[in-house]
Amino acid sequence: MRLSTVALWGALVLLVVGMTVRADFPVVALEPVSLGRLQAPVCVASAHDGYGRLFVCEQRGQVRVIRNGAMLPQPFLDISDKLVPERPGFDERGLLGLAFHPGYTNAVSPGYRKFYVFYSAVSTNAPGTTSAPVDCRSTIAEYQVTTGNVNVADASSERIVLAFDKPQFNHNGGQLDFGPDGLLYISIGDGGGANDNRYGHTGGSGTTSPGPSGVLGNSQDKTNFHGKIVRIDPLGSNGPGGQYGIPPSNPFVGQGDGVREEIFAFGLRNPWRFSFDIGPGGTDRLFVADVGQGRYEEINIVTNGGNYGWHVKEGEFDFDATAPNGGLPLIDPVAQYAHPGITTGPPQIGLSVTGGYVYRGSAIPGLVGKYVFGDWSSSFGTPGGTLLGLEETAPNTWSLAFLRVIGGNPFATRIMAFGRDDEGELYVATKVTLAPTQSDPATGLPSGGIFKIVPAVAATNTLAPSKDNTIFSENPLRSNALGNLFSGRAENFIGTQGDRRALLAFDLLGQLPAGAIVTSAALSLKLNKTAAVEASPMWLHRLTADWGEGTSDAGNLNDGTGAPATVGDATWTRRFYDTVAWATNGGTYAPAASATTTVGTVSAVYMWASPQLAADVQLWVTNAATNFGWILVGDESTKSARRFDSRETASGTPPQLQITYATAPAESAFVAVTLLTNRSVQTDLIGTVAGAFTIDATTNLLLPATNWMELGTAVELAPGWFRFIDADATNQMLRFYRAHSQ
Repeated sequence: MRLSTVALWGALVLLVVGMTVRADFPVVALEPVSLGRLQAPVCVASAHDGYGRLFVCEQRGQVRVIRNGAMLPQPFLDISDKLVPERPGFDERGLLGLAFHPGYTNAVSPGYRKFYVFYSAVSTNAPGTTSAPVDCRSTIAEYQVTTGNVNVADASSERIVLAFDKPQFNHNGGQLDFGPDGLLYISIGDGGGANDNRYGHTGGSGTTSPGPSGVLGNSQDKTNFHGKIVRIDPLGSNGPGGQYGIPPSNPFVGQGDGVREEIFAFGLRNPWRFSFDIGPGGTDRLFVADVGQGRYEEINIVTNGGNYGWHVKEGEFDFDATAPNGGLPLIDPVAQYAHPGITTGPPQIGLSVTGGYVYRGSAIPGLVGKYVFGDWSSSFGTPGGTLLGLEETAPNTWSLAFLRVIGGNPFATRIMAFGRDDEGELYVATKVTLAPTQSDPATGLPSGGIFKIVPAVAATNTLAPSKDNTIFSENPLRSNALGNLFSGRAENFIGTQGDRRALLAFDLLGQLPAGAIVTSAALSLKLNKTAAVEASPMWLHRLTADWGEGTSDAGNLNDGTGAPATVGDATWTRRFYDTVAWATNGGTYAPAASATTTVGTVSAVYMWASPQLAADVQLWVTNAATNFGWILVGDESTKSARRFDSRETASGTPPQLQITYATAPAESAFVAVTLLTNRSVQTDLIGTVAGAFTIDATTNLLLPATNWMELGTAVELAPGWFRFIDADATNQMLRFYRAHSQ
């Protein structure tokens, strides 16, 4: 795993290397794929074999298979007995990476049926010595799938490809992936501890931080694997021991002096998840997320031979400027963000970056070409992961944003990893608790989860005001609660001037689904009369205090001066007549206008719309206690008064607020199964429907596969359909399950 040792929503723009540009990301939703079944999912991979399966690495040694939304009962691989014992409370070691050979499905390829894993094994050299500590042995191993069963690997087929000791338990890296060149790329952390300068790190000393400044450290030392991206041919034989090959295009081939020729790039601290931009329109670039020490997190685009700066730098900032480096230039990240409490440099988001993928799927067109990743959590003790996005707005210029996620972002879980399926769609692996095998204290179930990133569903709702009113500056005792709405400056026949302002509020409770994200809002008003002779602007401001609508009504004749206020009416000086005053006469409202439009002199419907208007509505949906509506202010420097239909105007066109929002797609009504009873097969049950399943003539229990937790033995009858039979079924005894909402 990885980690540094040490309620936002919307596409908020952050400072990124290059320039600050607003990133345009679509609203997305997280669709549960597996909940309550996984303990600590740290990688999600695909075999790209056409079966549509996801392979999930459990940190403590199992690879689980998810197919058609259901997790198969038997692990694909279980190497739990090969792992170093779990460290209590928190551990970064374990089964960390999985990659299938590009020739996995090709019967004539030497990579046929082969896949590779990265795990933390027990080292026979542990615990080492004080000055050369050994914590575990990082191991890259090859396995083969069982002949005749694509869902189970042959555990006896292990071949160790590469293994090396590491000094501390943390900063393992552990990602495996085959690049577009068909070679195996491996991410490896700097060895652990902190600062890359303790014992076990080149030139370092001591067993706790801080170690000495000015030392080379592992990441800058090209004679070891730590802090590197390594590239090998796992089926080659020209590497040490003949277990793998070293590509001749690797940057340090032939350099000598003990330099490891397997190195592709260096100067990394803890590269936690990398990926290639592949698929339709892909650039083949290698994106690497590197976890920072205590200040900054970074995303790098890694190239052959590049030096990414650690521990001379953290992000683009100096960390130990006195430390030597393994070769210039030091390449800055394409994006970075700060830890909470770090006020220098980029905005503060979280503690530990989790790398993702450039989206090249088809389900979310607005996401194509954008890099989706996340932050593990903004707090070590309390889960709070954040989904992020990165967009190249111009060549080598990047913009960073919070993803807009139905239900909110950040959210109360840790982001462990991302995955990509055969169609290029993306998944998020999460975990609520800290320790690898720690269950969710709220449910007692395993605390890991897999979610699919899916497009949000667009919907529209049109609302009439729940109240409206007009207030008059020249007479603070008058109002017009049940009459027309007025706004702007009026002037009577003897030249007396006065300003009118209209108030409108809309009840949003229950009008939008929980977690909905407002994407646009537009307020429309019907102009029915004006004394103005030319068009002029009118502004909507968000009110910051509540107000009332009583029963005052000036009628339609000479109603421009209002009527005597009644109890509870809003007036120019009172929010509620005659008890509660405005903090400022004329209404208490935000100084910046939420929307502006130019209103003419012809009777017509005029519309106010802007991103800020949508933000107002989102605020009110999220926090109903702040919903006081808007005040409409006209040009009060000239004769501009206008009359609009109100919600009570007879035969009029009442005001309307049209809200367009994004919400999660409809979920399956049933996402779990619970044992009801053991029953003998009864012929009178054939063809009947029980809950959400049907019993057919062969006494099979049929269940939709999406989002099911299966119990017993699952047998696929047809795509998306399974039967569930007791593993010890005798005398035609079946276990019957009833589906229910989880």
